[in-house]
Order: sequence, then C-alpha cells, then structure tokens
Amino acid sequence: MAGTFWTSRCEMQPDEHYLVMASHLPLLRLASTVQFFRAVAAVRRQLATADGLVGYTLRAKPLARDYWTLSVWTDEAALLGFMRKPPHVDVMRSLRPVMGPTKFVQWQVTGGDGRPSWGTAMEHLGTP
Repeated sequence: MAGTFWTSRCEMQPDEHYLVMASHLPLLRLASTVQFFRAVAAVRRQLATADGLVGYTLRAKPLARDYWTLSVWTDEAALLGFMRKPPHVDVMRSLRPVMGPTKFVQWQVTGGDGRPSWGTAMEHLGTP
C-alpha cells in the first residue's frame, strides 16, 4: 500500500463543522497508471491553492489499479468550487474512459472529532 502523507492547509477548529469527501478510483488497465499519476500531479497543484480545503491524502494500490482520496473541506461550496474548476474538471473527464466504477461519499465531522482516518473512510465507501 502506498500513498501520500496527510497534507494540511489549515487546522480544524474544535467547534466547527466540516465536510469530508472520500473516493474510490479504480483503473481498468495497469497501462493507465502513468496517465493517472500525471493527473494526480495536476490536481495536487490545484489543491495547493484551493479555497476552503482543510487537508487531503491519497491511498494507492498501483498493481491492483485501486486509488482512494480523502479530503476535508470547510463546506460543500468549497468542495464543489474545486471540483468544477480546471484542472480537476478536465482531469476527471479525461480519465473517465480508463476508470472502472467510481464511488464518492461525503459526511460531516466537527473539528473536535479530529481528522478522519482511512478506516472510517473505507467504512463509508463500503470497502474492506
């Protein structure tokens, strides 16, 4: 299992509510891995300046062609604003033909709950 460390953009405040988004992004073919990682690099550059982002991470099983994301946002408007802007919107469109069935889930946490774990994310995604 590989992935990136948690990248924080700001601290979660104990009494604030946050939106968590997790995704499962399976590739159809191992040959699509280079294209996927180029897309990840572009999206990570976008995340570096995304309004309302609290933090994010990526989990990967490259040989199994499975990838997961986990991010925390100040609210849904911030998440949607990020998703609808390039390069993210263009990357998702370009990857669609090489991806299997994707899954996206969202849930709320408070800052007092702390950063969500991969275990919690996998439960929400229904992934063992």
